[in-house]
Amino acid sequence: MMSERTRRNRNWRSRNDEAHARLMEIGDLARAAAAPGWSRLAVRHAQVGSHAVTAVTRDGREITVEGTAEPFQRVRELSYRDGAGTWFICELEFSPGGRGYTGRVDSSAQPFEDVPPPAALAELTVFPRKEPPGWLLAALPTAAPLGLPTAYGDRYDRWYDHFGDRRPPAPSPITGELAYRPTTTMTARAFGHDQEHGRCLIYLTEQADGPDAEHLLVTSYQEGYRVARQDMRGTGEGVRSITLGGTTLRLELTLEAADLLETETVFEVRLDLPPETLGELRTVLPGMLRSVTQAPELIGF
Repeated sequence: MMSERTRRNRNWRSRNDEAHARLMEIGDLARAAAAPGWSRLAVRHAQVGSHAVTAVTRDGREITVEGTAEPFQRVRELSYRDGAGTWFICELEFSPGGRGYTGRVDSSAQPFEDVPPPAALAELTVFPRKEPPGWLLAALPTAAPLGLPTAYGDRYDRWYDHFGDRRPPAPSPITGELAYRPTTTMTARAFGHDQEHGRCLIYLTEQADGPDAEHLLVTSYQEGYRVARQDMRGTGEGVRSITLGGTTLRLELTLEAADLLETETVFEVRLDLPPETLGELRTVLPGMLRSVTQAPELIGF
């Protein structure tokens, strides 16, 4: 069953978005089951059809983690590529003190020694592929089945169809490396703010005339606020505090807000700005958040 936190953060725009969220969910389940003080947390999931084996190790010793089967199954579905299938092995590694992960997936290696014949049959029925590996064909109880029509992630493809020439991103890899490294800092060299029809906005960006430059946007309207980064990914809650200390703006975030912003739970903006611009920021930001309910705690303003 989908975790409550994943259910709340279901505003996904692509297969990659959802697959990443499910991998983050798996990481949270593993972290919750591991006793504090670990230095390495590794997860290996092997699956053919509905037959799956998952091993989670904390500093080399296996531990029990519940609830990973459903998110792993969904990642397999979202990773499926027409004619090429999906992965059989997914290995993830998590480090303490951060939200990131590294790992790999493999769509050809045999995931375990004995592959049950019904599992092999189910695999090629549900995830059809043109050139199955030899070990999978050898495990079949009959001739290779006709694959069923697949519709994994179709709702994301339909969403992109509304935007003409825009094509959806390719699914997550079925073979190769996986990595997620949340951002911890950015440098702001330009600042601006605006107010119109009760809506307030401030932005900090690496360069004023760079449309693809790293940026941080804070908006407010009536009793609500929103913090966003690249591609307008953002959150309207979960910013615990905003601290201005010298030439650093520091945001402390809940896990949910950090994942939506694709940052760690502490995100710092180094302010490479003139003193008068820093003064503007010190005045404008508290003013725009004054009427917001559950506003972040402001420190140093």
